[in-house]
Amino acid sequence: MINNLLNKVLLQPSPLPIRSYGSIEVIGDQLHIHHTNRGKVKSYTINLDGKDIEDKIKNEIAKISTQNHKLVAVSFHEHELHKKVASKLWVEEDIVSFLINDKSHHSTTTLERDLKYIATSFDKDNVAQIRISPENEVEITDLVSLADYQKITSRAEYSKLLSLAKSFYHRRLIYINATPQGGGVALMRHALIRLFRLLGVDAHWFVLKPNAAVFNVTKRKFHNILQGVAAADLVLNDQDKHLYNQWIKENALIFQAEFKKADVVVIDDPQPAGLIPYIKEANPQAKIIYRSHIQIETKLVDQANSPQAKTWQFIWENAHLADIFVSHPVPDFVPKDVPSQKVVYMPATTDPLDGLNKPLTDHQITYYLQLFNKLLKEESQTPLNPKKDYLIQIARFDPSKGIPDLLESYLLLTQRLAKGHIERPQLVITGNGSVDDPDRAPVFEQTLAIINSPKYKHLKNDIKVVRLPHIDQLLNTLLRKSKIALQLSIKEGFEIKITEALMKSKPVIAYRSGGMPLQVENKVTGFLAQPGNTKQVSDYLFDLLTNTSLYQHMSWAAENYYDHSLLTIPNAIRWLELSLQLLGKNLKDLDTSKRLDSPVQSI
Repeated sequence: MINNLLNKVLLQPSPLPIRSYGSIEVIGDQLHIHHTNRGKVKSYTINLDGKDIEDKIKNEIAKISTQNHKLVAVSFHEHELHKKVASKLWVEEDIVSFLINDKSHHSTTTLERDLKYIATSFDKDNVAQIRISPENEVEITDLVSLADYQKITSRAEYSKLLSLAKSFYHRRLIYINATPQGGGVALMRHALIRLFRLLGVDAHWFVLKPNAAVFNVTKRKFHNILQGVAAADLVLNDQDKHLYNQWIKENALIFQAEFKKADVVVIDDPQPAGLIPYIKEANPQAKIIYRSHIQIETKLVDQANSPQAKTWQFIWENAHLADIFVSHPVPDFVPKDVPSQKVVYMPATTDPLDGLNKPLTDHQITYYLQLFNKLLKEESQTPLNPKKDYLIQIARFDPSKGIPDLLESYLLLTQRLAKGHIERPQLVITGNGSVDDPDRAPVFEQTLAIINSPKYKHLKNDIKVVRLPHIDQLLNTLLRKSKIALQLSIKEGFEIKITEALMKSKPVIAYRSGGMPLQVENKVTGFLAQPGNTKQVSDYLFDLLTNTSLYQHMSWAAENYYDHSLLTIPNAIRWLELSLQLLGKNLKDLDTSKRLDSPVQSI
């Protein structure tokens, strides 16, 4: 059914459904609904007649959808009603619910005011605005219930989670990173804090005050240098250090009160590492965890006077004060001056119930593909052809993501397919950006330049390159409808997009780089290629596209064999265990066998 629907809608494009917002209120035995309609407000009242409120709300929302509307979000005032229907609206209807804690008298004016509030919660692209408190805390939107997680979690694991959460009561855990949106760290924190709130865990997430000049330093002279993808002559200098230190001092003043209240503080990546001495000064009893999310080129770090050594020495001056150093499960990511007794291995994770992974209906998929084609049109690119398969790589436009290799692999594949008179698939290269990433525009422009070169000119209409707004369901849709997913990063911390593709039964072809091999079982759920070997990648693609039996086997294995420990529940368990162990024992007494994920010794 979905293929027929897609062919009809995408081959004969029609206007996107009107995106609208709603407010819902139950007063006595009546259901009051308001929703926006082309800039105006439509209101109506329905008698409940003793019918189930949940079903009635769902039925009325379905009616709005049949009027060519895409209801994005709705508001509620009653906590119990919101609690009953919010997760169903999100999981089944793809609607975000807001609980507005307002004791105002119920009236038409109140509901219309709610609509305006919700509308301001989304930008022009219909992307949810991340709300930041005056204290720079990220305000998390509730999407699902604890019962939803219980349904997809084993009894033993769920019981363990509840026990750990109970043990952590009256303790406070805070996370600090650079940005509330864009990249894997932000995605993990949204999911983790959302779950912790459902559990009653006192956990909070704060972000640094943004500064474009500092982000230019932290991305290019911290991140890129440590990963070994920066220009050879790029070096962290005294001016950079002064700029960074002044910025950190400003942020330390903002967070001073939070430092004093925290029992455990997690510092995500190098950007906030300079806060560690300030935390120690404000709250000597607090336990501090430094969480490294990137692939650190330790061989280069170990070379005296190398750009990597200079950058790492500057970061380590602060990070060495942390009680624990958490790395992805690859020992080579840990510089040799980090004491082994401080090292804990923890993988990146993804959430099965967020917009990136939750199930989508046929109509929801069709809507997001229409939206994708609209974005392509705005970039003066041809739309996706629903009658042709497509390959996909989802990643930031970053020097480490191997996009030139991806294009070269695709070129080699198409040449081989042409010799056999086999129709070539399309290629989608897409991803989100991040406010602390100045590389996204240059790499995007470089990608377009390659595609427009004589070498690729004949393939141009089959290659789709677009930077997407932060709509997770759009990425979810693109992965679900793809044929094969690729991740050809030349340097990579983990790249959880691999697991997200496997969850959707997509075979993955990835480089043997960083933490990516930990997710792909070679020749079972996908293929692992040597970095830079584009011929090998193209051969694997050819095999999957031309051998139906091989593809079906790998597709089945991908969905059934992906690592379930890379989900939010196990991640929450790891953080609670580690925090409790830090708070309950001296570091030297910790039983490391219970807190270390087994690392892969060689990749």
